[in-house]
Amino acid sequence: MQPLIGISTNFRTVDGGKFIGMEQVYVNKDYIEAVEKSGGIPLLLPPVSGLEAIQEYVRLCHGFILSGGGDINPLLYGCTPHPKLEAVNTGLDQLQLLLVSEILKTDKPLLAICRGAQLLNVALGGTLYQDMSEVPFPVMLHSQIAPRGDRFHAVALTEDSIPGSLFGHQLWVNSFHHQSIKELGKGLRVVAVASDGIVEAVQSDEKSFVLGIQWHPEMMLVASHEMLSLFCKFIDSCK
Repeated sequence: MQPLIGISTNFRTVDGGKFIGMEQVYVNKDYIEAVEKSGGIPLLLPPVSGLEAIQEYVRLCHGFILSGGGDINPLLYGCTPHPKLEAVNTGLDQLQLLLVSEILKTDKPLLAICRGAQLLNVALGGTLYQDMSEVPFPVMLHSQIAPRGDRFHAVALTEDSIPGSLFGHQLWVNSFHHQSIKELGKGLRVVAVASDGIVEAVQSDEKSFVLGIQWHPEMMLVASHEMLSLFCKFIDSCK
């Protein structure tokens, strides 16, 4: 049986045309295609208010992908907003943090990507660097200008980890973030770092498959076929 994979979605407001001002719920198509290519059935999860609806999401789905998106409100992890903080949607943040909390009450697999990895960390009590200018050591560019599927920088992988078991000691990834994990959430360990020391992946050993990654593997499936193995590993764990 193909597992049903819940994919978190985001809000946006139409800024032009006849539907200007209309609010939309969306997710990039790359996530849907990645799930289909690796043997799962994608199910988009619109942000809903109400614990019962979120609990029903968790009951129905066999696994979950937390998709990328905007910045998380730093007030939710006890920090004062930084001058370079970008637009936030506190309501969306709170709903998705509740979703993560409910998922983690189970042992259902969770793959958290970019914002999703940061959300996972915050849900477990961790904090974020709100901008790379806040990092207390020299960092490379982490928001590439190259096409989204291109490799941009290498990450070093921990051998006894999910990505390490798939890719060995090193992996070339793309990069589209101006924030990163600072203090680790409870139960997480770092399993990938960039050469400048920025955290690129975290994993929970308390669950069968809970992985947060800072890069966007769903965007790399054409240029880097090896990324499909990560989604296949995730889908297999959902069966």
